[in-house]
Amino acid sequence: MKRCALALVPVLALVGCNGGTVDRHALKRDSEKISSFAAEGELLANDMSRGATTTIFARVHSKELSAAMSNLADALAERKTSPGIEQKVRQASKLAATVSAQFEQLQLHPTDRVLAKRLREAFRADGDAADRLSK
Repeated sequence: MKRCALALVPVLALVGCNGGTVDRHALKRDSEKISSFAAEGELLANDMSRGATTTIFARVHSKELSAAMSNLADALAERKTSPGIEQKVRQASKLAATVSAQFEQLQLHPTDRVLAKRLREAFRADGDAADRLSK
């Protein structure tokens, strides 16, 4: 249980406050958060696909990561944006929602190794997409 709590500390620190107008700097920072979460998803899904993590850890960690990405997706969908970057901000919101949904699938199916393997690749692709948005 301690391990789960310790793993969540960096996640909660990354989410932070999502208020104010999204400018280019905020978009870069939020896209980097999405990329970081996708990398965490890739690692978790990899461990799950190999049976190298406990079911309880997979469920709890996936749930927390999903909630954090869902919150970011909502914030990006609702916040005002600087002129000229609206489309990228909304793309980031959709990408965060996708990553959230993938974590939810891991949470709901923590013993499905085939699904975890498929999601590992999806997380990798989402991380790459987030990296492109941050530029």
